[in-house]
Amino acid sequence: MTVSVPLWPAVLGRFGWQDLPFVRAWENPTISEIIGAFAGALVVVGAVVVAALLTRYGKWRYLWTEWLTSLDHKKIGIMYIVVAFVMLSRALVEAVLMRMQQAVAIENPGFLTPDHFGQLFSTHGSIMIFFMAMPFLTGMINYVLPLQIGARDMAFPWANSIALWLTIGAAGLMMASLVVGEFSTGGWSAYPPYTERAFSPGVGVDYWIWAVTLGSIGSTMAGINIACTVYKLRAPGMRFMRMQMFAWTSLCTSILMIFAMPPLTVATLLLALDRYLGFHFFTNDLGGN
Repeated sequence: MTVSVPLWPAVLGRFGWQDLPFVRAWENPTISEIIGAFAGALVVVGAVVVAALLTRYGKWRYLWTEWLTSLDHKKIGIMYIVVAFVMLSRALVEAVLMRMQQAVAIENPGFLTPDHFGQLFSTHGSIMIFFMAMPFLTGMINYVLPLQIGARDMAFPWANSIALWLTIGAAGLMMASLVVGEFSTGGWSAYPPYTERAFSPGVGVDYWIWAVTLGSIGSTMAGINIACTVYKLRAPGMRFMRMQMFAWTSLCTSILMIFAMPPLTVATLLLALDRYLGFHFFTNDLGGN
């Protein structure tokens, strides 16, 4: 086996000035590039405004002690839901842009380049599945489930917090792709061989790999936590057949997460090995055997 790309440059050393949307919009001021630059600027300005408001009103300590480091299942559930709605706002804008492109691209190419449209399609699908639907449902379960079964908290509060922050980190990678680099054009399923290095040499697929990997690890931890909470922390007399429908839904969801997320994590890591170290799990360059 030969190593095609050194690991360090593959992960961190492939960015340049051309990966900034503002530079691309300055050098090639098309509508598509301007939209990308505006989206990146919106993320940067939003982060600066939030940081300025927290500093102005002295809420950093409160935010850190009462929310960011909290192990309370209600607060963790609320933070999950906030993350879901923040990501939903981006996905909705992308959905509108895609439909607008389809509406105007009848007799002309429209205002989005094919590459930009592919990125919108990929991010919209990835966000709605991995960073909107799943965090929203996990947040609802975190908030409601212990109250319904008479538990004081989730079974593993620390794991609950770690799972949340893995999800936040994954969502942050999705948002960072607006500011530095670009996102994958391989769809939310990222099927090889299109997402292999030969066909997608940019950093977009790398963003997808690490965002989905972190998110799937967090979802696996959340699923184990939910299942253990239902099995071990029910109040005395709360038998399975006495649980409400939402508690049963939470248990079934956790079982699906436990069995579905680890294979996804393994698959994304195998794709990363293909791209970074020249492995051939999803290619037939070595004969497919």
